[in-house]
Amino acid sequence: MNRVALVVGVSGITGSNLAEELINQGWTTYGLARNPNVSIEGLQPVAADLLNPESLSSALADVAPTHVFFTSWMRMESEAENIRVNATMVRNLLDALAPKHSVQHVALVTGLKHYLGPFEAYAKEGFLPETPLREEQPRLDIENFYYAQEDEVYAAAARDGFTWSIHRPHTVIARQ
Repeated sequence: MNRVALVVGVSGITGSNLAEELINQGWTTYGLARNPNVSIEGLQPVAADLLNPESLSSALADVAPTHVFFTSWMRMESEAENIRVNATMVRNLLDALAPKHSVQHVALVTGLKHYLGPFEAYAKEGFLPETPLREEQPRLDIENFYYAQEDEVYAAAARDGFTWSIHRPHTVIARQ
């Protein structure tokens, strides 16, 4: 089986380490970032702006991934703006890939704020989540861009028929 990965956010800690591991396991691996200037042997860099659908369509014209690993996000001034921008990035990418009908699985990396809420709101609402944190815990009743990103993945999966997974690491440690 030919496994073709598209690692979105390849210039970050999670994306670059993931790309290296996929290449080491024999995957054809593309790495998308605005400036994918990373020194990873075997990586096929893709320069594109996730907020620009035309940029994505052009950059991904010859890329047909079977697996998408989304490890990117942008911090904005407010959580409402985080929601708008980060959901748009996921939507634009999955919309650009939809006509290819190649995507079999999308893995979205979010994090601990799924359970704790945005930094600005944590412990200010008089609420602390039950610990230990468990993936079956319901969403918090608070704005959270991770939820918007997940919803974009769910909608595209329903439309395009791929499987998905959501990863919520507490901490990411880069290997040297």
